[in-house]
Amino acid sequence: MSATLNGSVNFCGAQGQSYRFERFGVEQDWAKVAGVVIFAAQEGPTWRVIRVSDQGGVEGDVATFWRWREARRYGATAVFIRRNADVKGRRAEASDLALGLDPVFATGSELAREPELLAA
Repeated sequence: MSATLNGSVNFCGAQGQSYRFERFGVEQDWAKVAGVVIFAAQEGPTWRVIRVSDQGGVEGDVATFWRWREARRYGATAVFIRRNADVKGRRAEASDLALGLDPVFATGSELAREPELLAA
């Protein structure tokens, strides 16, 4: 991942793809933006990734706020979003990033359970 530049950061996935993310203030309406979301904590000049997820940007999506609350318990202080309205595309990106970034919170995440959830 590269340093913050004009409110954006690049994070790399397991496949070597670099993805550009916008940094949002925690007080902004970031939950209304469809895309891949990374919750992170500043660690020197870099970011420690706490959680990688995707969100539909649907108003009132309670799961988004629970993810943020949980990520804060693990030290997250920043929200980064890569805008992507395509459900299949953003889930593929989130999966690639989760594998490449080794987030702190991965056990039990919806990414790990995706095949199980899709089968339901």
